[in-house]
Amino acid sequence: MLHWHHHFTTTEKGLIGTATSIGSSAMSMLPHLETTLRVTGLIIGVAVGIATLISVIHDIIKKRKELK
Repeated sequence: MLHWHHHFTTTEKGLIGTATSIGSSAMSMLPHLETTLRVTGLIIGVAVGIATLISVIHDIIKKRKELK
């Protein structure tokens, strides 16, 4: 019974150590992840803006042809 208690404690320590290492890695990567998300958001915003502009120009041309 003592053997299982010792094994469980060692396993617990191993899990805590692993979780701490993974957590530390994630925390150190946060600035990079934040920058990546901001740049991705900017690219998506610009793409949506260009698509909207093209759609508006297309609608204007279409309405001008209908008026003639």
